[in-house]
Amino acid sequence: MEEISQEQHVQQTPQINIAVHIEGDKTGFVSKAAIDKFKTGIKSTGSYNLEELVSKYIKPDFQLTQVSRTESDIKFNIVEKPKEKPLVVLDDSKQKLKDKLREKYNTRTNTSSKETKHSIGQEKSSDIIKDVMKQIQEKHPTHRIIDVTNILNPDTYVEYQKANYFTNIVMVAERTVSSEKVFATRSNSEKSNVMVMSQGSFRTFNYELMNLVFDSVIEIIKK
Repeated sequence: MEEISQEQHVQQTPQINIAVHIEGDKTGFVSKAAIDKFKTGIKSTGSYNLEELVSKYIKPDFQLTQVSRTESDIKFNIVEKPKEKPLVVLDDSKQKLKDKLREKYNTRTNTSSKETKHSIGQEKSSDIIKDVMKQIQEKHPTHRIIDVTNILNPDTYVEYQKANYFTNIVMVAERTVSSEKVFATRSNSEKSNVMVMSQGSFRTFNYELMNLVFDSVIEIIKK
């Protein structure tokens, strides 16, 4: 019996005296027992193969990294790998409908060969609108920026948004008596005095705060 005991003692794997801490989502281990096996694998040698241990005990959709190591402990963190967002692809019927609408619009307005009332805008603009148009143009030099201040009302808002939905035209308007209802239903603040419209989207803001909100304003303008 004494000889067997000595043999078993020889076969035991020596372990380094160090604490192993695992933070994060432990459901990433293949089993509960895998957690202890992983810790044993770390302690079994001073130069462990982390990649090999991960392949044995960690689920494929999780990643484990070593956070820190001292003479007394080693810390690891396990998290689920970020999932890729599925690519949204229009089915044939939706894509055909979209292409048909674009073709119908281009045929009706003949945007490639002539101007329309929806693409021109007004000739004179206030200093506020001139500044807004200038800054948008600097960010989107390939777009046409037009002033629709004197045109904008609840009826023309829908008309112009539809007409320019498939164009690179950005519409800008200042709050006036005629456009008050347009602003009132699309703004959270009575101080909003400028509206930017592009391809069906819009943003309203106070011109005095333009430097603070400009980045969010131009986000609606698609390339």
